[in-house]
Amino acid sequence: MDWQRVGMGIVDGLTLMGNGFMALLYWFWDQALVALTWPLAVGVLALLDGEIARQAGHRARRHGRGKVQQESGSVYLGTVGLAAAWTVVGLISPSPIPLIGLAMWATLLLTPLAIPMERAQMLSRLKWMLAVYTAAVAGFFLLMRSELSPQALAAWSRNLGQPGAGAALEAAVVGSITPYAATVLWVIGPLMYFGYVAQRFAVHSKTRVSPWMTVEARIRQLRGRGEG
Repeated sequence: MDWQRVGMGIVDGLTLMGNGFMALLYWFWDQALVALTWPLAVGVLALLDGEIARQAGHRARRHGRGKVQQESGSVYLGTVGLAAAWTVVGLISPSPIPLIGLAMWATLLLTPLAIPMERAQMLSRLKWMLAVYTAAVAGFFLLMRSELSPQALAAWSRNLGQPGAGAALEAAVVGSITPYAATVLWVIGPLMYFGYVAQRFAVHSKTRVSPWMTVEARIRQLRGRGEG
């Protein structure tokens, strides 16, 4: 056996593995704002969706004898689908969209934990608002990357009676939409999302709890209210 050749093969294999690991590490570093949403999504699945799934899921007994409770998988699938959609959108979006999305995911996890009296409603509404924002970002980039066909441009030019009018019209439409779309994605959308959260915190200012507080600590806090 040629041990020198074997050794060189091992070294080459380790070098390829090291290069692959470094490439993966660099990719995660470049896409850290998107990658950080994945543990937040796992936290939503583990800490919030289970409770909602048990409330939403029921199975009918035989012979009309009522219903028995069981978990509904649609809640989990909704979170996984939302995380997958945001990953795609976050990877194609420049700053500040990934940072805004990371803040939204953190809010989605922490806010329902801090407001237990409205946990199910908060989780559902925040998921819906995050899904709408994800769809808005995706729609904006699809619009920016879409172009009319040469036949459509020629048809517009003929109808307008000017050569090149179709291309000019397309550029004018895209140019006029871009500032308003950016304002919606950068300012209005996040303000609506975080403004709703701030409003619910204001309503529940006396009842919110720490997401990391144990049941025993909450009981001691309740017993100690009003005492000097």
